[in-house]
Amino acid sequence: MKENFKLIILFFTIAYMLVTIVFFNFYKNLSIQDTKQEAISILSTMNALRSYIENTQRPLIEKLKSEGKLDENFFSSKILSSSYITKNVYDILLANKKINYEYNLAAINPTNPSNKANAFEASILKKFQNKELDKYFAIQNENGTNYFYIALPTSRNRESCLECHGIPSVAPKAMIKKYGDQNGFYERTGDLRALISLKAPVGDIIKFHLKQFVIGGIAMFVVFVIFLLFIYALYKKEKTLQDKREKLLQNQNKLASMGEMINNIAHQWRQPLAQLSAILINIELRWGKDKLTKEILKDKIIEANEQISFMSNTIDDFRNFYLKNQHDKDFFINEIIEHVEHLVSASLNENKITLETIITDNFSLYGCPNDLTQVIINIINNAKDALVENKIKNKKIILKTHQEEKQKIISIEDNGGGIASDIMDKIFEPYFTTKHPSIGTGIGLYMCKTIVEKKSGGELKIKNSDRGALFEIIYKNDKIS
Repeated sequence: MKENFKLIILFFTIAYMLVTIVFFNFYKNLSIQDTKQEAISILSTMNALRSYIENTQRPLIEKLKSEGKLDENFFSSKILSSSYITKNVYDILLANKKINYEYNLAAINPTNPSNKANAFEASILKKFQNKELDKYFAIQNENGTNYFYIALPTSRNRESCLECHGIPSVAPKAMIKKYGDQNGFYERTGDLRALISLKAPVGDIIKFHLKQFVIGGIAMFVVFVIFLLFIYALYKKEKTLQDKREKLLQNQNKLASMGEMINNIAHQWRQPLAQLSAILINIELRWGKDKLTKEILKDKIIEANEQISFMSNTIDDFRNFYLKNQHDKDFFINEIIEHVEHLVSASLNENKITLETIITDNFSLYGCPNDLTQVIINIINNAKDALVENKIKNKKIILKTHQEEKQKIISIEDNGGGIASDIMDKIFEPYFTTKHPSIGTGIGLYMCKTIVEKKSGGELKIKNSDRGALFEIIYKNDKIS
């Protein structure tokens, strides 16, 4: 669960980073789109102003001239030049803008040479003239800096436009005097004279929208933190429940193990108790026949003490096996095998089961010997129950150790016919058992897997061989920790 929680945290951290990157790019594009709409609005306003000058203001001036109220050669850029007026109007607008746009008018044949289109602007004008585009937008790179650029065409020449941009001889003399007669003339009705554009560094646009981005980023971060806290709360709750389940299973396994221990002690004591009974009967018979000498009594007492000592050692062996406060240490696998043989021999002999041990490699391990002993005994007991239940003739269990490359393997195989495929995946689940409830709890193999994989850092596998079930305990290094 702990590793799963770490993976969840890692996954959502990476996801948060990716979402933040996507959010930034989305917000960047959104900022540019907003700026684009604002720029189009500004340029459209400038075009509307130009149209007003050309369609209303200029005709009014011409009318005043024809009525003699103005000199026929009257010309003032401040009143008649749409380029001059829109530029000054934009300067007023710019004072209230937080983005410093660069406004520009460009023409192929301008009256004012400062408005001469460069090659890039001329190519756009050509597309406007041919009606290939109705507006132009791009992010341009100039000297390593990205710029937002948008352009709109001005209105096309009308008949009234030719009064200033047709033949120089009919143009206002004041205009000729100011700009000369070399540029801005010989235009035709319907021609497109110019484009107007706005340009600004992309960095300035992002900076202008930074506040909204930061607020959005903080909101995302807060949601992310709240989500992590929620996940952590679920993890802690699940961990608490898992710890309680583990403790319950350990207690149940302990009770089951105690029952198994008592059963094994009973098997181990059966023969020495019979021997003690025989010794007492022998003493009684000799006593009744007055043939009980001191020497014979002494010998019988020695024999009885040997049997009692064997029984006492049996209790010590089982008591030591079930002690939980043993420290980790180095040990060889043959020591575990010999201990297992001693603890299960009586139970297996009573059920006429042969235990064959093959120690191909006597490798060393580090950890708690009793943990590994408990795992092997649990697996052997499961094999014993299967052999007895299936009424197998020539019942046999093979306990083998060998080493493959960096793996140290302990295998326990029986000839009980194997495990049905439909329950193979359930073998290590807690409380799963094929035995009657009176003899099986379904936690033995679950605890085996828990000890080997969670406590010892190994791996416990199950598969069917040609003979029957085959359990493998695999360690990939020298330690069980």
